[in-house]
Amino acid sequence: MVLGRGLAAILGVALAACAAVPEDDAASDESAATVASTAPADPNATTATRAVYANLRSLDLGASNAFDRRIIIGQQEADVSNRSTNGLAPIQSDIERLTAKTPALVSYELSHVNKSSLTMFDVEGFRAGKGALRERVLEQNKKGALVSFVWHMKCPKAAPNDRDLFAPSECPNHYRLEELLSRKANGNPGVHFTEWREMLDELADFIWSLKDENGELVPILFRPFHEHTGDWFWWGRANTPATWIAAWRETFDYLVRGRGLHNLLWVYCPGAPTDGNLVRAGGDYTRYYPGDAYADVIAFDRYDQSSSFWRGFEADLRAVGAFARAHDKAAAVAEVGLTGIGADGRSRNDAWFTQTLGSLKRHGQGFSYVALWRNAPWEKFIPEPNDGALANDFRAMASDPSALFAGAHDLTVPLHAY
Repeated sequence: MVLGRGLAAILGVALAACAAVPEDDAASDESAATVASTAPADPNATTATRAVYANLRSLDLGASNAFDRRIIIGQQEADVSNRSTNGLAPIQSDIERLTAKTPALVSYELSHVNKSSLTMFDVEGFRAGKGALRERVLEQNKKGALVSFVWHMKCPKAAPNDRDLFAPSECPNHYRLEELLSRKANGNPGVHFTEWREMLDELADFIWSLKDENGELVPILFRPFHEHTGDWFWWGRANTPATWIAAWRETFDYLVRGRGLHNLLWVYCPGAPTDGNLVRAGGDYTRYYPGDAYADVIAFDRYDQSSSFWRGFEADLRAVGAFARAHDKAAAVAEVGLTGIGADGRSRNDAWFTQTLGSLKRHGQGFSYVALWRNAPWEKFIPEPNDGALANDFRAMASDPSALFAGAHDLTVPLHAY
């Protein structure tokens, strides 16, 4: 049933967009036949959103043809954060300074819309600060890049300059997912249900404002409640799988069906899914999966913090890739990075970026994008132009034909002609 509906939808996308792909950009007829035939979880997804999803499904480092055998290179806050600043004012990305290329996917942090918020439920603050984020999103869309949102929902704090906290032990006991629900197990609404709905309404109004020059809604990859298999976020495994799934589904239903947002692709994103410590502690990501009708992309986050990274990263690629294929979903690495890069670019692995791309080529069947973490005044995950061997390694990765940066295509229109 999904197969037939999806094929019709993708054909509809191609017809709606007139399949206007230049000859040197278009895949061959044989390549076009390889495009995955499933539609987004939202059956009423917009034409552009369907096109984005079809493109994600077609890009695959395991594809039989070179046109599809590529992966989107993304980064968190690429155009607003570097070693000097972190906010929403536009800057030249460190990737652009390094390679003269820009990421084909940029992820933005929703909690940065108002950094001075004392609580995640600060609707007024969000409303006051969202103009700058809107400008960034529309700029990325105009150049054909994809946009993703992630939401680190902070614990309450006493003053704007206090350190941001997220862990269950750092939050009040009422910061649990059941307290966001319209109906808890005991039948009562959560204590934060009303505040959460107001926040979702503010988010919905913001997303409704994200329209291109033709008045069409910009497709957004939405990654809520991420890394839930760990214990470092209050929305993580301190919540039961049933509660987590209920919160995800209720959020989906309210934004998609309640507020009519049909430009969202939903990214399900556990942390390090094959990590033995997480799994043994109850963080088996399959237990939290909200269902095929509620997700579009199966992703994961993992950081290189020890010598066991490569074994774990490649195990994650194989496991998540297989899970995505079994559920007819796109696959992605939503966050990855090498920790401990020095201010001068020194690191424990000067070939990390080419090695990462090599692992994706060998084990990343079905993966459509990989998003590197940001540079910020307090952290460094991307080399800078004068960072020696690591900078040269990044340039080598970026020059690989399988690495897809912004400008090669408009990723909001179909890559394949029918």
